[in-house]
Amino acid sequence: MPSHRTLFATLAAGAAALLVVGGALFALTRDETTPPAAGDLIAYSCKEQHNPWWAICTVRRDGSDKRRLTSHLPTTNPAWSPDGRHIAFTRNEDVGEYTTLSDDDVFVMDADGSNLKQLTPERTGVHSGQPAWSPDGGRIVFVRGDSLPTALIVRPGSIFMMNADGSDERRLTRGWLDARPAWSPDSREIAFSRSKSFGSSRGIWVMDAAGGRPRALTHTAGSLDGAPAWSPDGTRIAFVRLTRDSPLNGTAAIYVVNRDGSQLREVLRYRLFEIFSYGLTWSADGRTIAFETSPNRACTGISLIDLKSRAVRPLIPCKKQKDSARSPAWQPDTTLLDCDEDGIACEKA
Repeated sequence: MPSHRTLFATLAAGAAALLVVGGALFALTRDETTPPAAGDLIAYSCKEQHNPWWAICTVRRDGSDKRRLTSHLPTTNPAWSPDGRHIAFTRNEDVGEYTTLSDDDVFVMDADGSNLKQLTPERTGVHSGQPAWSPDGGRIVFVRGDSLPTALIVRPGSIFMMNADGSDERRLTRGWLDARPAWSPDSREIAFSRSKSFGSSRGIWVMDAAGGRPRALTHTAGSLDGAPAWSPDGTRIAFVRLTRDSPLNGTAAIYVVNRDGSQLREVLRYRLFEIFSYGLTWSADGRTIAFETSPNRACTGISLIDLKSRAVRPLIPCKKQKDSARSPAWQPDTTLLDCDEDGIACEKA
């Protein structure tokens, strides 16, 4: 596997223009016919009851009003658009058998599950997934790589960027195993998980959104750091730390680190019987984190931790595999948006 010295910036002058202009299809504008998103919903991957597939579901932060948005379409990794009106996700090619290889793709739909659209073209021997939106809603970063056994819950590759309508794909990284990109709230940086090879330690890295050499925020021998998530104010990154023994003993922890790599601190120790995490997510007010946890080896549920009190409560509890839930994603709160006189060009207050 090439060293990090072989990384190079693949976005030049055109990328700078892309950051300013971006794709306009899902740009953050106010549609007066649709109520603003209140940040009360959490999208997640839910287990379908009568087959081995995963669907996209939503639930309110108090655990009420559970709804399934997709069916008969294996899906993971939901990601809300900044206006809270669209959800991008990974369409999984198969149902999780090691005898088949992944050809996943990125899709997008309205927040109610309607208007499904495929964004990445199908390519034999290639998987695309793990989407994350730019703060202006105009672009999406995602992971693309060679097909892998479909039982791998996180499929690494290189990080790419495209417009929110699927056009103008550009490669951002090369030569490493990268996963779970996350765009900073100020649009400047993209955090992601990185390893040199399967089985090696994983760390959290950050790169400029316009391209450039990534820098490591965490690197601890034997640790498998993944699922980075930016705090709403953009000053911190939360992530999940696992070990190679986690599938056996359930060892897991949530850590938070400043965006410059300083003040690494543990937030919570808990159980997760996995070697990867699909993800965790902050509430819009920055007071709560939703994360995956395993009450037993048979299933994975979702819990919430109050960052001030450290109190934890189940959101999606599970006892059996059919109750499993993964990959929480918190809807943005656009009631906090201020707009200009025309109701366009909204920016965070």
